[in-house]
Formats: sequence, C-alpha cells, structure tokens
Amino acid sequence: MIAVTTPPATTSERLLVASRLFGPLSVARDEVITMPDGMLGFAGERRWIMLPAAPDGVFWLQNIDDSGLVFLLVDPFPFFPGYVVDLPDLPEPAPGASVVVLAIVTLPREKGGETTVNLQAPVIFEYPARQARQIVLPDPAYHTRHPIDLRTKLA
Repeated sequence: MIAVTTPPATTSERLLVASRLFGPLSVARDEVITMPDGMLGFAGERRWIMLPAAPDGVFWLQNIDDSGLVFLLVDPFPFFPGYVVDLPDLPEPAPGASVVVLAIVTLPREKGGETTVNLQAPVIFEYPARQARQIVLPDPAYHTRHPIDLRTKLA
C-alpha cells in the first residue's frame, strides 16, 4: 500500500473549501495540490485537496473551486500487480521528493453495478511540491474501465 503523508502545514493560514460530499472543510493553504494542466475533461480545475478515506490506499480528491467535483482515488498496485506506469515525460523530481500514482475509481450508478478503475490515465502526485498531473499511458492493455472489487481487497 502507498502511504500518502502530508507534511505539516508551516502556516496557520486556513482555507474554507465547500464540498457537497463532505460539507464545509477547513484546510491549511499548504495542503492545496496544484494541477497546472487540470484533469482530462476538467482542464480549468487546477486546485484540489486530498482527503484520506478508509481503508489505507483510498483517497478523495476534492476540487477547491467546484463543491460538486470530487473523485475517488485508489492505489492501483495491490489490485493490479502487473500494472506499470512509465513516467518518461515528467520532469525529474527534486531530491527527497516522492511520487505517488493513484487511479480514478468510477462507482456504479445503481446498486449491484460494477465498480471500475481508470488505469489508462492515472494521476501522478509529487510531494512535497504538492503538484499533480494526469497522464495518459500509451499501453493498449490499459483502459478506462477495469473492473475492481474494493470490498475484498481493502477489507
């Protein structure tokens, strides 16, 4: 499992974030994650916060400027052991930086529907810079709707 730890805020300056899913959130400005290119389909949305979910390896990515825009993210590697993410186009991380790869989960619209994960376009996070970007992998083995059973693997 990937443990994403956020460094402690160096300032007490807080930001109020409206979230339709979680209600109002007060977060340190230092916790803001910037996506200079936005996400696929959401190019203008560049400011996000990451909220840990239970269990480990699952997170919510809440947009700061659109209260209804939130994504469920998961560490894909425990679910797909052969999954490989090549990062050739990304700049070399700064010394001491860590890179975290998470995949977007699509929850079913109806009860009993299939939960899927997007392995074709993971989101890459760099800490402590708190920068992220979504990339598209050229490998045809990866697509946007791989079935995933979150209950059995994360229980």
